[in-house]
Order: sequence, then C-alpha cells, then structure tokens
Amino acid sequence: MKIIQSLKMRWVVWVWNHTPTCAEMSRLASRGLEQPLSLGTRCKMRLHFLICVWCQRYQKHLRLLHRAAPHFDEHLDGVSARGLSAEARQRIKDRLREDHER
Repeated sequence: MKIIQSLKMRWVVWVWNHTPTCAEMSRLASRGLEQPLSLGTRCKMRLHFLICVWCQRYQKHLRLLHRAAPHFDEHLDGVSARGLSAEARQRIKDRLREDHER
C-alpha cells in the first residue's frame, strides 16, 4: 500500500514540475480561446488537469462564458434597466481608481 502511495505522490510531483503553474494555466486557458495553442502546450495543460481539478473547472467555466457572451444581447429584454445607483457607481469608480494607483 505504501508503494502505491509513494508512486502516486511521485507522479503528482513529476506532473507538477513539468506543467504550467495554475496562474499560467489561467492565462493559457484564456489565450486558447483566442488562438490555437501548440500541441506541446495542450498536452502540458491536459497533464496539469490530471492533478488540478480547479484549473479544469476554471477552463470549463471560461469556455461556457466564451460561448454564452455573444448571445447575451439577445436576452437583454429580460434584464432590468434600472441599473446601479449613483452611489454604487461612485464606489466602484473609487475602488478601481484605488486599485489602479497601487
């Protein structure tokens, strides 16, 4: 039993050392929607998905949003036209300005 656990851990460590980090995976997932990725990059991403369910879910959700976004305007009739209050808009602007200045 210890041998199996040891082999499993070695496999995970090997994959972790030979695939992009989670931060790189998020950028690659986004770039992959805009342009084709190389075969090597796609293989490394697949390997990473074997050990990181979070990156796999992120890519799945990103693809869903990418497919759904172009159709959003078709459903605008059901969206409230009220929008944000002036105070809420100002808070958002202030926060964005603060973050930008950092």
